[in-house]
Amino acid sequence: MTLNYGLIGCGMMGREHIRNIALLEDAEISVVFEPDLEMRALAAQTLPQAVMVDSLETLLAHDPLDCLVIVSPNHCHMPQLIEIAAQRALPILCEKPLFTDPADLALAQSFAQSYPSQVWVAMEYRYMPPVAALIAQAQEITGGIKMLTIREHRFPFLPKIGDWNRFNKQIGWHIR
Repeated sequence: MTLNYGLIGCGMMGREHIRNIALLEDAEISVVFEPDLEMRALAAQTLPQAVMVDSLETLLAHDPLDCLVIVSPNHCHMPQLIEIAAQRALPILCEKPLFTDPADLALAQSFAQSYPSQVWVAMEYRYMPPVAALIAQAQEITGGIKMLTIREHRFPFLPKIGDWNRFNKQIGWHIR
């Protein structure tokens, strides 16, 4: 039996999920929603078996569809989760963050309490070998961690579709 994924977004992280799902036995991406035509064309080359659709509504109507991966720009996550909940309950892996506007906290809590399937917020650092080793050894080495900050060193603004990641409102960094 094949597990059929729906993919929402095919930018940098979307391509990462495409590569990772390809490593799974009995799994494939069967349907993709990517509004950017250039990204959609790249995804179609990589996923010739997948159906490319023009809307989230069409993706959710696709059959077969067993689960979803949301890798759209951050500010799209909560509206997409609400649209998904209104149409079809499927297990979801959503890239972080779930929402970008603190005013949406109540909406996110309501979604979490009422959505009848699993939702996992992706945070891949815990699986990186150095972080996994730190976590495994933390108690013995430190006597117990109370707080941990990890700083990732990379270029601050990787190129994203439409530069969505260059605006605090769209990424979830709110300066007060």
